[in-house]
Amino acid sequence: MFIVLLFSTIQALSTGLDGGKELCLGVQGKRTALFQISFVVSGFQEDNIEMKFYSPRKTLLKSSLKQKEGNYKEIMTDDGQYEVCFKSLDKYYKLISFNFDFIEENDLALAETMDQMAEEMKQAYRSLKTIQNNQHYQNDRENEHQRMLESTEKKLWWCSAGKMGALIIICISQIYMLTGYFKGKSFGPNV
Repeated sequence: MFIVLLFSTIQALSTGLDGGKELCLGVQGKRTALFQISFVVSGFQEDNIEMKFYSPRKTLLKSSLKQKEGNYKEIMTDDGQYEVCFKSLDKYYKLISFNFDFIEENDLALAETMDQMAEEMKQAYRSLKTIQNNQHYQNDRENEHQRMLESTEKKLWWCSAGKMGALIIICISQIYMLTGYFKGKSFGPNV
């Protein structure tokens, strides 16, 4: 049984496969487009399946044997019809669900640009996080310096006030002592 499918966007299908039979799907592809196929097989002895992917020149590109599911990517090298074939390796009926996805070359460039932009965004985020951490550090350091400055100013004020008080007390006591010392003495001419 051969089915031709023409896809322009993501397409997901399910189909049955009788035991011992082969199902081939034709997919029209363009050169440099990325083709991705994902498939899942369900049913009795679901791993008894063979999948093959052929180029338009009938060259085998990918194959898998006894895998109940798979995900393959291939960049198309030729324009034309690619084939994906599923073959049951036993006599039991199986249900195959598959998904074809095409990404054109300009979409690939967009994806690469998006990956590059995502990497640059991560780097910018890390840089901004570093700047933010530095700002928090600077802010904390500035607050600590402000607290230390206020504490030092208070201590200096009390120290200055204490020194001024001590000087005033010393001056007053010196004046008192000197006036007491010279109190009974006369400083005029003695005749």
